Amino acid sequence: MESDRIDELLSIASAALLDAPPKSESPSGDAIRHLNDLLSRRNGFYAFESALHVFPVGGAGLPGRSLQEWNDHNLWINSYGGLISRALFFAEDIFGGQFAVAGDAVHRFDPETAKFTQFASDVEMWSAQILARYNFTTGHSIAHAWQVQNGALPVGHRLTPRIPFCAGGDYSVDNMVLVESVAAMRYWGDFAQKIAELPDGVQFEFNSAVIDGLRCAGSVRRDSASCRCFD
Repeated sequence: MESDRIDELLSIASAALLDAPPKSESPSGDAIRHLNDLLSRRNGFYAFESALHVFPVGGAGLPGRSLQEWNDHNLWINSYGGLISRALFFAEDIFGGQFAVAGDAVHRFDPETAKFTQFASDVEMWSAQILARYNFTTGHSIAHAWQVQNGALPVGHRLTPRIPFCAGGDYSVDNMVLVESVAAMRYWGDFAQKIAELPDGVQFEFNSAVIDGLRCAGSVRRDSASCRCFD
């Protein structure tokens, strides 16, 4: 049963990022109801060597941010202008690719292009899909390889491709830059708006060096410095 997949996912996940929130008394739709159930059982967590990050409910000022903070339009969503439709972003992969409840299903959001694609019918099936194809759905192999070279991924950060995947960038450690999550999503929001305005077939130019100027860009271990993004 699908509920067994949630149990299996939680069995390999980290401890809760916050104490369990109270259950919602007025859930809206099966997808939200299942998400509330998941977070009441494990309120936010990491899995697959931090490649998967599920946001917790409640709290403020967390380095990894709460569900409410992450869905505040002023944090990063408004960087996409009108490209993002109504959705509740609740998890992310190692590259900042988002999982969101939209309508009655779970969708995947590509930060580079702002495209939504349906991923699963609900959070139970989302768990099944994550487990069945965890490397594809979370980017685990890249997360593992990067951390072997650079140490543990700092909380509140994701790996950002210097050359975007949509422009042919490689899924490789050499193409990855460590960037604080909000800085990365704001960068992609501006990027997505620019390419959305281009007529079909028109080539676009971008400066890949911009990524290196974002907060915590590069390996923080490179100069023995520690991350100061959340000081």
